[in-house]
Amino acid sequence: MKDPEEKIAAVIELSDRRPTPKEVPVFVPGEPSAAEASSKNEFWTAMEPLLDGLQGVQGQILTRLIQLALPEMKRFQRSPIREVVRTSDGLPEEMLKELEARLGTHPARVRRTKWLDASGYIIGRDYAVRGAENARPGESGMIQGRCLVLLEDGRLGLIEVVGTWVWRMGLHHYDSLTTVGDAELIDPVRAVREFPLAGLITSLRSILFYDDATPLGPPGPELLARRERFMATVKDLSKATAAYVERIRRAGIGPA
Repeated sequence: MKDPEEKIAAVIELSDRRPTPKEVPVFVPGEPSAAEASSKNEFWTAMEPLLDGLQGVQGQILTRLIQLALPEMKRFQRSPIREVVRTSDGLPEEMLKELEARLGTHPARVRRTKWLDASGYIIGRDYAVRGAENARPGESGMIQGRCLVLLEDGRLGLIEVVGTWVWRMGLHHYDSLTTVGDAELIDPVRAVREFPLAGLITSLRSILFYDDATPLGPPGPELLARRERFMATVKDLSKATAAYVERIRRAGIGPA
């Protein structure tokens, strides 16, 4: 005789069983009609100025402004890019090495890239410190971000930054460390796809007009002319953008 307290295994009725993904009916659309194919082609034709034309022009403008600001980079003392990105603020170097070991072989190979040893200026930055705004002592979290670096030879480097933060007991702020997760050289068109053009222009102005630091030596005689060309380009861009926005508004596809 069975023990009355013995648990009876649950019985699953076949009617209650959920179908597997292979058993679920799948809708297979037919071949698109000529009208649908034409509509798709029409869409991508209409999108071409937005995807290629606008960003292509912005890339050309960025290239022009870089050439105007670039000579002034040699007048400042800059640290190698690797040292700017790979930092340990309040946390031991051992923790940084442990993080780098966990990231894998690809980031380790990228961190040996030669151009990371060159000096540069960060003209675009997008960092996110996850969870730190509501953290309490003893908690920790992740840092993710990207930065766009202008090298002294005019090349642009896109760097993926990873790291961690720790809110230590007794402190009113968090300590952090960051390192290179990935890096690649990109062209100006790719740069304006990754970062707003207005922010990049603002950073280039800081280089050209010495907003962030005092130069090591006196400026060259051509500096004033380059500053004037820079400002003339920015003003022309501003006027063209204002006209573009106004045309969109009048067309009824923008805010009233």
